[in-house]
Amino acid sequence: MREKPSIIRRIMRLLFVTNLAAFYLLLREGKRKAFAYLHQIWTIYIWRQALALRSTHPLLLPEIPIEMLYPSIDLSQIELLYPLPRAGGVRVDELVIISAIVRHLKPKRLVEIGTAEGRTTLNLALHSPQDSEVITLDLPPDASPAKPESGCDYRQMGIPEPGVLFKNHPLSQKIRLILADSTKFDWKPYEGGVDFVFIDGAHDYESVKKDTENALKIVKIGGVILWHDYGVVDGVTKCLNELATQLPICFISGTSLAHLRK
Repeated sequence: MREKPSIIRRIMRLLFVTNLAAFYLLLREGKRKAFAYLHQIWTIYIWRQALALRSTHPLLLPEIPIEMLYPSIDLSQIELLYPLPRAGGVRVDELVIISAIVRHLKPKRLVEIGTAEGRTTLNLALHSPQDSEVITLDLPPDASPAKPESGCDYRQMGIPEPGVLFKNHPLSQKIRLILADSTKFDWKPYEGGVDFVFIDGAHDYESVKKDTENALKIVKIGGVILWHDYGVVDGVTKCLNELATQLPICFISGTSLAHLRK
């Protein structure tokens, strides 16, 4: 069982986030900017330790440090675009790990399910080889709103359209945005031709299961599949727990990222 932080450590954390910079922003920029700053500090430095995993399902996947999965991986060379946490996005430390895996593996064709505003998409493009292709899918504007168990879609998060962050970015030349339901999309042209898949679409059990089935068909032997929100969302956790009875899936220590190398 993880030891609870002492009173002194709690006070130090409180002093860390309620710092002079926050008071400066409060005086110069107003409450909105000050609270936005405090939210970012909390998210980056404290969220990981203070917020317990929310899934009601047990964590059955083995927990493995990223350095054991990839002994020669280098996390120190990662430079992120839009590094601070954003609506619907992965945590900063998770984005570093995803980017480091891509940089390490050098995949030529990458697929992302769940574009949102395109923060992860941009970093996949940034850390993959120059001649790689990043294919990212999200719902078309006329699609039905996501169900509560699926999590919020980009419209419910207040994002005007998928991929707004890479729309006019130089890296957009490497990115192909497809507006389609990933669970109903025709993946046959991609079968056995993808090196890396990141699944962060609808989070209900049926959608995760279908996205996973499709990912297993399109990824090459030796390719990698990553899932987001294992241990956080019931649908993801339940699906991957079941799949782990057939495949060597693990989750990366300190993250909600599940990992499979086919």
